[in-house]
Amino acid sequence: MRRTRLTTAVLATALGLAGALATGPVAGAAAQAGCQYKVVWPTAGVYETPHPSSAVVKTKQAGDIVGASTCEGATYNEWSYVLVATDAAADGRGWMRAEAVVYV
Repeated sequence: MRRTRLTTAVLATALGLAGALATGPVAGAAAQAGCQYKVVWPTAGVYETPHPSSAVVKTKQAGDIVGASTCEGATYNEWSYVLVATDAAADGRGWMRAEAVVYV
């Protein structure tokens, strides 16, 4: 019985360390805090979906900080988008052109 507990404790510790090594401190911090971006275009749209003809549900100005709890991106042809949280989108998920923002 005691050996089983010791083996379980050692295995759990080893797996925990392996997970910490796989994610690393930067990835772990990003996962906890999400992703934040600063708007660099004078005016940038927040789209309902990551598509150039999608409806603009909100606009942001240069210097605004935007972001989401997860770091997601999407592409459509040559356009790249990043996920931002917004109440203006039906599902709470808006998309901004990646060129319009810089990672903070």
